[in-house]
Amino acid sequence: MWRDALALGFLVCGVAAGQAAKPAESKLFIDCDSAELLAAVPELAGTKFDSNQDGLDALLKTTGENLRAMLTRLEDVSAAEQIHEMRFETNMARISRREDFRYVVKWVPNAAQEQFTELRLDPATGDLAHPPDGDFLVTGHFFNPIRYLLPENRERSRFRYLGRSTAAGADFFIVAFAQRPESADSRDAPLQGVVWVDAATYRIVRLQTALLGRLADSPLETLTTDISLVPVTFPYLGRTFWLPATVAVHARYAGGELDSVHRYSDYLLYDDEANAAQKEKHAGVSPGTAPAAENAWEMLDRGISLAEDNKHGEAISTLHEALRFNPKIPAAHFHLAAAMRATNDFAGAEAELREAVTLAPDSGPAHNFLGILLFKRGAVADAIAELRLGVQLQPKDATVHYNLAQALEKTGDRKAALDEYQTAATLAPDNARIKARFEQLERTANAAPAAAAPGDATIKVEVRQVLVPVVVRDKEGHHVTGLTQADFRVFEDGVEQKISGFSVENAGVSSPPAPAAAASQPPMAATSATAPPKQVPVRRTYLVCIDALHTEFANLVYVREALSKLFRSEQAGDAQYVIVSVGMPTQVLENPTSDPESVLNAVESKDFQKLFLGSRKSSVEADLREFRRLLDEARAACDAHDPECPALKRRLPSEASQIAEQDHLYTVTFLTQFRSLIEQLRRGTGRRTIILFSDGFQLVPGQLAFELLAAYFPEIPGTSLRRVDRMPDMEPVLQLAANSNIPIYTIDSRGLYTSPYFDASNSGGVARMQPAVMSAMNSNATEAGQTLSEIAAATGGTAFQNSNNILTGLQRAFADGREYYMLAYVPSNSNLDGKFRAISVRVRDSKSAIGAKRGYWATATSNY
Repeated sequence: MWRDALALGFLVCGVAAGQAAKPAESKLFIDCDSAELLAAVPELAGTKFDSNQDGLDALLKTTGENLRAMLTRLEDVSAAEQIHEMRFETNMARISRREDFRYVVKWVPNAAQEQFTELRLDPATGDLAHPPDGDFLVTGHFFNPIRYLLPENRERSRFRYLGRSTAAGADFFIVAFAQRPESADSRDAPLQGVVWVDAATYRIVRLQTALLGRLADSPLETLTTDISLVPVTFPYLGRTFWLPATVAVHARYAGGELDSVHRYSDYLLYDDEANAAQKEKHAGVSPGTAPAAENAWEMLDRGISLAEDNKHGEAISTLHEALRFNPKIPAAHFHLAAAMRATNDFAGAEAELREAVTLAPDSGPAHNFLGILLFKRGAVADAIAELRLGVQLQPKDATVHYNLAQALEKTGDRKAALDEYQTAATLAPDNARIKARFEQLERTANAAPAAAAPGDATIKVEVRQVLVPVVVRDKEGHHVTGLTQADFRVFEDGVEQKISGFSVENAGVSSPPAPAAAASQPPMAATSATAPPKQVPVRRTYLVCIDALHTEFANLVYVREALSKLFRSEQAGDAQYVIVSVGMPTQVLENPTSDPESVLNAVESKDFQKLFLGSRKSSVEADLREFRRLLDEARAACDAHDPECPALKRRLPSEASQIAEQDHLYTVTFLTQFRSLIEQLRRGTGRRTIILFSDGFQLVPGQLAFELLAAYFPEIPGTSLRRVDRMPDMEPVLQLAANSNIPIYTIDSRGLYTSPYFDASNSGGVARMQPAVMSAMNSNATEAGQTLSEIAAATGGTAFQNSNNILTGLQRAFADGREYYMLAYVPSNSNLDGKFRAISVRVRDSKSAIGAKRGYWATATSNY
């Protein structure tokens, strides 16, 4: 069976989980330059590459002798083993499970060759564990790969010294190797790999290897692993052994991919008669390191589970994180698209599916899903092309034939549609929906068309109305009341429009209006358990959104203070309130409620503060500070003509790209979640207003990092850097809010602006670079605020910036939700081309300030 082949093959295999093993014709690690190595083994980022091989023999000799000494003294050991096994198939199905064992390794000296005997025991009974059912990747023999570093085995491989790296305060030598083909066992393919050796102890701390061919009698196309070793000291023996802490194994086969992560703890000297006292005596002591973080495949598995639990916002964040670690996983793009679709982000879902079909062109579900999205947005011809591919790849799937039939019917090709419906009905005879549609189309196809009587032609009339909420203030900032329709003029793309509808909203805060028809409540979350003091119809909704991804924790203190002051004075009436924190994950801090006191209690609770301890802004700032430190180090080395200069400069673009990727992830996560909130809010009725608290953010990910890099090293060609473009993710958010008449009031939580260069955390740097650094930092801070201004202007809200009195912004947003005029017109330009239409509103008193959305996007919806 192929499970046995797995165990045998793993005697000589390994590399980073999720990385494809190098086929035989690929370039060997030992022959790659530094750029090729970084592309093949991303874990080498930060390595100071060195082409000098003079010290290689001494390094291998000392490491091999230390390994030999350790293995000679190795006793039988065991450890608790937790295995997370996952299978992701081409049809996008996924199976996942976890198992616990007692992992036992016996060292058996042999006159011919030392070897390990490996056992897995049931942790509950101590009996030998039987192999689990199913085709999961449960492998072992994790000690054997390090044997290739033993002195007597060195001739079986070619070695190359790559350089040094630093992590967690320790230095490591890094060596690549490739096994000589003739040295592989008859059933095994040769392998190559990378070894990390502790520079202080010459102990192997990590080993990554990949097969250079396929295993005999195995369906696996690749088999890779990543083994991390830790020193475990056994006081009973007074010895320290190098034992596995984490092992990640990955394999590809014709139908999909397998991933298995093994985590070890609770090390013991193995003893068949061990009792509690003996176990305590035989226990090993390992470094107090945190458990290994999830790899990309585990994040994918968790993201799918979150989506299955309808936690789509958390699923999207998790799947984005998985793709940040490994962007080449088709299943991650597919399931991210599914989660985005669930939040009505159809554009984002389509983009992810296009990536999925590029990576997995043989995935029928991916083509089918993409066809469905294309069909829904009206791209019928493109949808048919994708659905035909889906049918070719899944000819026995009735649903795919049914989807193709619907698209063909839309084009008027009734015969082709009928054929597909018939195939679907044949494949799924018990599906009532498919059967009914097939029989209906069959009847209409066989019926003779009736001649149309003169004058009986049906004329379809579609009236597209644009709604424009307008806030009018005098020069002192007070609302202007008493205006009539005749006082207003409205223009679209500079052309005056005829106002066809006009209404006035003038509600006092303390006196709720007379009861009217109940308005529907947006489905944000379950209704608050605390009943509002008065049951009156909801006429306006205020959604307070706090951007925890881009806001410093210290600034959130002022946000909390402003919210407390507002809700202490807010009176219960016809308004409802929702408080949401957008972060990782997004959390509803107060469900929709009409009770201001309930909101106040939530804002002033200890739980409110705890939610922001995970703010990502501080980690981004820390990354930028570290990047500036590297820039200063590289600039100083180059100014001093230090030989390290070229290597340090080569490292900088990749560091800037990593910051940009992190920046991009947080901003995409925020905009995705923010769009989802708007989508939910638009389902309600009445006036709906969003108040967004944020420190602001850039729409050009990593712009500050790349500007600093250009300032420090202008000689680095711009084309060699990661392309930096404005993110397109903002426009769908603005389009949805503007077309739904939901104004967004933005409040810059940074308060009064000061130069970030003079922040206490800024340690200075190379003196002559300080003016350029100050300019870049100030510009970046200003542009972050401009993003907030853009959001407000596009949606008819107001941006409050550069002021420590953020309560004023809150009060303005709430007041504007109660005092406004509603204009309506049927646009003279009836072309639904999806383009932006600019709106401008004028009043008779030209000194008044007008607050209105700046336009809308002309899509196929009835009202804007």
